[in-house]
Amino acid sequence: MRTVIAIIIISLCTHTAAGAQNKRKKAPQRSRTTSQPAAAPATKPRIIGSTVLIITKNGDRITGEVLDLTAYSVRLRADSLESTIALDTIASLSFGGATAPSARVDQPVGPVRGEFARDAETALGFFQTMASSLKPGVDYTEYGRQLSELRRAGERLIGKYGITDNAAEARVVSLMAGALTDYTWARAIWTLKFGRSSDGTIAESDSPVVADAVNLYPDLKALAAAGNRLSAEKLISGIWRKASEKQDRARALISPAR
Repeated sequence: MRTVIAIIIISLCTHTAAGAQNKRKKAPQRSRTTSQPAAAPATKPRIIGSTVLIITKNGDRITGEVLDLTAYSVRLRADSLESTIALDTIASLSFGGATAPSARVDQPVGPVRGEFARDAETALGFFQTMASSLKPGVDYTEYGRQLSELRRAGERLIGKYGITDNAAEARVVSLMAGALTDYTWARAIWTLKFGRSSDGTIAESDSPVVADAVNLYPDLKALAAAGNRLSAEKLISGIWRKASEKQDRARALISPAR
């Protein structure tokens, strides 16, 4: 799933850059009925390869060149060293080498289109059904069935809008893809719990899914710690909470267009 998300975002960046190049090739047209000046050219930068300033939630300021961007993290080169920073640890970021943050991660410029808002709202309905079923408790088999339906709904949205030029729409798609991955991870960890131990704990080495989850969400590792192992139940519930947060952020981005 992370590979799919990376392909979507990289395709978006490439598509946007190509569109900007095609626009520059066109000769400007003068209006025959007005003397208004031509509109200012778009200033949206290509993300991959651009300079970014990141301020983390603990106050660290990091400036470097963007090497990769996914729904979960940003990889950059700073002072000849490469590092990966989880989006959940970032307070703000800005592109173009700005000296101060100019945009929040979840506040892209511009509203989403009405058609996108309607399609995203339909997909979010499946996410909401999943989230609601977790509150009173859900059977393992029923969870798997709902996850299959959620995948189909999420993949329809990603397939239709994966290369959108609209920054807000791209962020919504990334958030929903991230939430889908969270629910998938929770299912895999739930499966691991069966027969692993009598006390319901698992180890990071039990599966790459566990290692990926705790590396991306270090706060959940601390929350689920049980000696040198992890409480599977606490880790699963924490991942569900991360998915719900992404859903709420996606809904907030489409709400102005509804």
